[in-house]
Amino acid sequence: MAFADDLLEDEVQLNVEPFVDRAQENGLGIDEQEVWDVIDERADEDEEPATYSWVHLNKFRKFERHDRCFPWTTEDELRTEVDELPAPTPRPEWEEREDQ
Repeated sequence: MAFADDLLEDEVQLNVEPFVDRAQENGLGIDEQEVWDVIDERADEDEEPATYSWVHLNKFRKFERHDRCFPWTTEDELRTEVDELPAPTPRPEWEEREDQ
């Protein structure tokens, strides 16, 4: 996000802060200044930023607008998010079998 062409500096700041908070909540020993140091270092070295194509970014933003983007950082959070996703109706046959 720090290298997204369509975001202003204030918008980048607003997007980075929650990621740092989430990382800290999940036991990663990192602070916001360390993140900005890495971002600045990459910018100074003219490294290509890790990016998604505009097609992917467009899809992610669309999902976010419709509350269909489910971020996770730990396996437990992933499992929780997946458990809450809508399931097909009727249930798949393999899921209905009791012997599995």
